[in-house]
Amino acid sequence: KTSTAMKNGVDTLEDILGNDVFRKYVNVLLTDRGSEFYAAKDMETDIDGSTRTRVFYCDPMQSGQKGSLENNHIQLRYILPKQTDLTSIGLINQNSLNLVISHINSAPVEKFGGKSPLEVASFMYHDLYEKLIAYGIKEIEKDRIVLKPYLLKNR
Repeated sequence: KTSTAMKNGVDTLEDILGNDVFRKYVNVLLTDRGSEFYAAKDMETDIDGSTRTRVFYCDPMQSGQKGSLENNHIQLRYILPKQTDLTSIGLINQNSLNLVISHINSAPVEKFGGKSPLEVASFMYHDLYEKLIAYGIKEIEKDRIVLKPYLLKNR
């Protein structure tokens, strides 16, 4: 929950996706005005000082400005409830986080005509999809999707 941690997170995402795919798809970082997002310039610029993305802030108390990000946050909290010791429910490493992300992004979305974000990425953004698969994000069969804390207990 620090601006340094957020900058490191953006760096990690760029490492995972590669420079070209990152710049192609991560044009904008839309966030609230939490103190962890105050170092916008650090998140926006690459190690060489070039602009890699742009940070924009939503207005206070206007979660609707975040688009579907708020829905993703709600789904994330189904599996990883607030004020829960995440290690106690099984979030112990990147593989367990990838499992959570895989389940969330395999769930059908109404605005995608019942397709999941991963299905849409596979069809429309195949270069991005391939990076996600290579990192360990995978499609989960629709009848096997779990959006509950016990997802990680069954590993």
